[in-house]
Amino acid sequence: MNLTVVYYTSNREKPEFEKRIMRNLRRTIKPHLIPLVSVSQKPINFGTNICVGDVGLSAQNAWRQFQIGAIEAKTKFVCSGEHDVLYAPDFFTFEPPREDAFYIAHPMYVLWNLRGKKRVFGLKVQGSESAVIVGREYLIDKIEQMLEGHGKWRRELERHGSIPLLFKDANLEHFETKVPSVTFKTDQNIHRKTRYRRGSATRDIPYWGNAIDLIGKYCG
Repeated sequence: MNLTVVYYTSNREKPEFEKRIMRNLRRTIKPHLIPLVSVSQKPINFGTNICVGDVGLSAQNAWRQFQIGAIEAKTKFVCSGEHDVLYAPDFFTFEPPREDAFYIAHPMYVLWNLRGKKRVFGLKVQGSESAVIVGREYLIDKIEQMLEGHGKWRRELERHGSIPLLFKDANLEHFETKVPSVTFKTDQNIHRKTRYRRGSATRDIPYWGNAIDLIGKYCG
């Protein structure tokens, strides 16, 4: 597979949580010998690391870090490796048939670990930009178009969707994985809300098991 994982992080999550996410990602991609580039705001020992400094927590900065990692990659395709996501093992085996499209993995569940929220999984029907495989050059160009006029970095949070969606006017495809991916929603995230299918809340999902057990394993 001609693929590089681009792991990008603001280093705002609790350190032990992020270490466990990184450990799981390393273990998942190792059998496939996939190269790893990490783009962080603090130095980390994780693949080929690029530290951009404390540029701030924002959606724009996350996309810019993803772009920087893609520029560093040497492969035809790149995939997202977010600091709060557990990826399906077979996510990394998918081979896109074309380079000019975003391939979004399904199924994807959100797992809430927020104050005042029930600890349950919810199905993200549309998937997520945090679980995509895409042609490297296509991604670089799309992020540049999306952020045109915004400058390189933005320090403040975007609470009202001020940054255009990366998928706007892009070619979108979907692919199925046998195991769902899971994105944690924590108090350190940019946003507390996320779209999911109403009525899909559940305590257990295949492979990952029980919501509270999984939170205990990764969030401590």
